[in-house]
Amino acid sequence: MPARPTPAVRTAMTGEFDHSFTAGQLLPRFGRPEEVARTVLFIVVDATFSTGAGFVLDCGVTAGPPTVLTPAP
Repeated sequence: MPARPTPAVRTAMTGEFDHSFTAGQLLPRFGRPEEVARTVLFIVVDATFSTGAGFVLDCGVTAGPPTVLTPAP
C-alpha cells in the first residue's frame, strides 16, 4: 500500500521550499515515504541481530558535508 503524505509533507516535496536547506546534504533532497517504509520493514523483518541500534534517515545531514580527500604531496 503506497504511503499517503500529509499536506505539509506534500507541499515540502513539490519543490516549493528553500533548496539551500538540502544543498549541504550528502543526498541533496528529502527522503521519500517509500524509503522510510523500506527501512522500517528492514528493522522489523530482517534486522534480527540488531539490539538498540539507531537508524538515522536524514540524507547525510549528521554525516556532514562531503569531504574531498587529496593525496599528500
